[in-house]
This record gives sequence, structure tokens and C-alpha cells, in this order.
Amino acid sequence: MAVRYEDAERSQRVGSRLIPASWIRYWPLFVNLTRREIRQRYKGSVLGLGWTLITPVIMVAAYYAVFTVIWKITIPWYAVFLFLNLATWTLFFGGIAVAAASLVQNASLVTKVSFPRQIIPLSAMAGNSFTALAMFAVAVPISLVVTGGERETVLALPPMLILLGMFTVGLGLLLAAVNVYFRDVEHILVAIGLPWIFISPIFWSPANFERIAPGLANNELVANLFYYLNPPAPFIIAIHKSVFFGVWPSATDVIYSVVAATVALAAGIWVFKRLQREMAVEL
Repeated sequence: MAVRYEDAERSQRVGSRLIPASWIRYWPLFVNLTRREIRQRYKGSVLGLGWTLITPVIMVAAYYAVFTVIWKITIPWYAVFLFLNLATWTLFFGGIAVAAASLVQNASLVTKVSFPRQIIPLSAMAGNSFTALAMFAVAVPISLVVTGGERETVLALPPMLILLGMFTVGLGLLLAAVNVYFRDVEHILVAIGLPWIFISPIFWSPANFERIAPGLANNELVANLFYYLNPPAPFIIAIHKSVFFGVWPSATDVIYSVVAATVALAAGIWVFKRLQREMAVEL
């Protein structure tokens, strides 16, 4: 019996390291905060959750007119291509944007209640992912129907979404923690959001990149720097390659995504832990 008791005690200690008791204890808080995040977005609106699709459809219509008329993008089913990429962008940029502002917006909760502070930005990102996943639920089936690519490449989507989720969570935690001490962070994100989306492969694919930036047509080095110095770019391209074009993501994009996701997640967790001690005081 003594041996069994020691084994059980050892297992309990190992389990507590893998899944902290505080996270199990505060799981209902995470769920409630996520629900509140979703409800507040559409509270008082007539169409409610319908705006998760109406807003991106309006954006697609506007961008479709601009990029097919001015830049003469000739991607077949370009509206579907845009919708899929906007779903990816919503998951990434929407996630880090709401995470960055989350702790400041919930200052009263942080200063009055003791709980793992990570729950607040994580719940904000979870609420944002609801919108993104709703868009994916529409964009993916339509892409598979209207395009003629190999259908088995869509199997690359789940692991790429997991990697993008890791990257978003890591960067979101980092920005949320830093924004507590430097409130300019969330304003900087708002300022760079529009130019960032235009230099990201949302409206173009590598095949027609020269049409968007003709000056880089013969400069492969600059083009690669333009591509790989923009961290979400390989994620976006890997996703629309596998879902829309029916092509397996390149090994370079996959390796880049794995490394970027791992580094971002580790950095986000480390920075958040280092800065969370004085958050209540700063807020």
C-alpha cells in the first residue's frame, strides 16, 4: 500500500506540473470571459452574430473592386481567395490587437481579483478566433468547390492553423504584458494595421507579386526579405496554397512557421511571467 501511495503522490505532482491546478480552478472564468467577449461585440445589434460574415463580405467587395480594376489581379475566383485570406488575417491580427488592449480594458478585474493574468488576453483571443473560425467555415468549403486543386492538400490546414494559433497567442501575450507598462503599444498596432495588411499576401499570391511590386521583379534578395521579414506571410501563403490553390505548402514555409510559432510562444510566456508581478500596481 505504501508503494501505491507514493506512486499516486508522485503522479499527482507530475500532473500538477503539466496542468497547473490554478488553470483547472479558473477554467470557468476563462469560459465566461470568452463568452462575454463574443457577446459584447454584437450586443444590441439587430443582426447579432451575422456581422461575423457581413463585415468581411463588405470588405471583400471593396477590395475586389480595387484590386481587379486598378492592379488587374487575375486570380480566378478572386473574391473567394480574398475571403479566405481575410479569415487568416482576422485570426492573427485581430487576435494580437484584442490581446494587446485586454489587460488595460479589464484593469478593475486585474487589480481586485487574484487569478492567472494570462486568462484575460487568452480569452480575448479566443473570442476573436470565434469570428475567424466562422469565416473559415464558409471560405474553406467554397474554395474546395470552386477551385480545381487537389482536395487532399486541405489536410495541411489544421496543423497550419495550430501553428498560426501558437504564433498569435505568443505575440498576443507579449504585447498584452508590454502594453500595461507602455500604453502606446495598442495605438501603434492600430496605426500599422492598415499598411501591414497591404504588404502581407492577403490581396496577392507569390505568382502575381510582380504585378503588385514591379520594382522587385528582378531583385530576388529584396523580394525574399520583403517576404520573410513579414512573420505572418509564410502562414498566410501556406494556408491559401493548401486550401485555395490545391498545392502543398513548401518545406521552407512550414519550417519557418514551426520556428516562428515556437519562438513567439516561448517568448510570450516568458515575457508575460516576468512582467505580471507589477501589473496590478501599473494598472
